[in-house]
Amino acid sequence: FFSRCLAAEVVPYVVTKKTVFKWQEGFWSIMKTVFDEHYKEGFKKAGLLDKCGGDLQHLISDAATMQIIRWTDGGFGMAAHNYDGDMLTDEVAQVHRSPGFITSNLIGKASDGRTIKEFEASHGTVADLWYAHQRGEETSLNPLGLAEALMGAMEHAASLQTANQPEICDFVDRLRSSIHECFASGKGTRDLSGPTGLTTEQ
Repeated sequence: FFSRCLAAEVVPYVVTKKTVFKWQEGFWSIMKTVFDEHYKEGFKKAGLLDKCGGDLQHLISDAATMQIIRWTDGGFGMAAHNYDGDMLTDEVAQVHRSPGFITSNLIGKASDGRTIKEFEASHGTVADLWYAHQRGEETSLNPLGLAEALMGAMEHAASLQTANQPEICDFVDRLRSSIHECFASGKGTRDLSGPTGLTTEQ
């Protein structure tokens, strides 16, 4: 997280509800220790801490939901527990009217040090849409979020077994560009594009 923020030249924030959920205090403490020991000087040299007192900032999750809407110029990154992260990414997706393009990426380490990644479509309305479809109602189930998740999984798989990595990454890049072009040209599904979007049958 800190490496990515530094590379992107954005200010890092750690989001918790530790004022209420005391068990989240450990998350903040670990993040603060790692930042101070390994990243603080780099952020200071880059001038990214000039406007926040020269230190890593903590945000209560309630405040984070408001700041995401207010900070329209970007320039920040947020690390949060799973639930808070789900809430914040859903909020960003709704603001930009693109919930189907948000994927849920779970990242960890195997016992041998390999990076483990799991990708899934983070689509809060899919259950309601599916039930409507089962009732025979006109609706649109969104495959684009699933495609985004699949493409992430393919890229990760190619990094683990590199025999066909260039070909796979090239295919994923072309597929992603095609999907985004379709959506931008008005060929999105209704959960993304509203009433003018395509139905499942279309």
